[in-house]
Amino acid sequence: MSPTDHTLLTATADGDGDAFAAFFRRHEAAVTRFAVRRCASADEVADAISDTFLVALRRASAFDPGHGDARPWLLGIAQRVIGGQRRSRLRRARLIGRAAALPAYEPDEAERVEAAIDAARRLDDLRPRIDALPRRDRDVLELVALADLEPHEAAIALGISANAARLRLARARRRLGDGMTEVSYAG
Repeated sequence: MSPTDHTLLTATADGDGDAFAAFFRRHEAAVTRFAVRRCASADEVADAISDTFLVALRRASAFDPGHGDARPWLLGIAQRVIGGQRRSRLRRARLIGRAAALPAYEPDEAERVEAAIDAARRLDDLRPRIDALPRRDRDVLELVALADLEPHEAAIALGISANAARLRLARARRRLGDGMTEVSYAG
């Protein structure tokens, strides 16, 4: 006489792998038939079967022996698992749809963004040298190189003459050397 589902699940809860293997063999075909009618692909069926039995393994001690056959309990687990898969697929499809609707860079825009990223990395290398500049020169340099202002616009922002701004900018660039000519976010 073969052991009951309750006996197999009790032994499974106690760590008996052979008991769970026997339980799996007994009910795998029923879960497969159930999943085949509800899933869209072989991969989904395989996921449903494995997830169903994984839940059953974790909840083996929760099986009510008054139900006798574990198939209804197991198919209830399968139904919840497949419902979760379906909700996950729908969420994924919505996310993909939203991502497709996001604006994308045109090739020339992408090149400008990549150039800006490269410039920011070069700027990080120059940061100690920029910080060592006198404050007056550094302010003009940052407004021109980082805020993308023209020298005469930086002059307005700082309340100085356009000539003073150009002189301070030239002095800052000369002190930084060649590295600063490559650093600009202008696109």
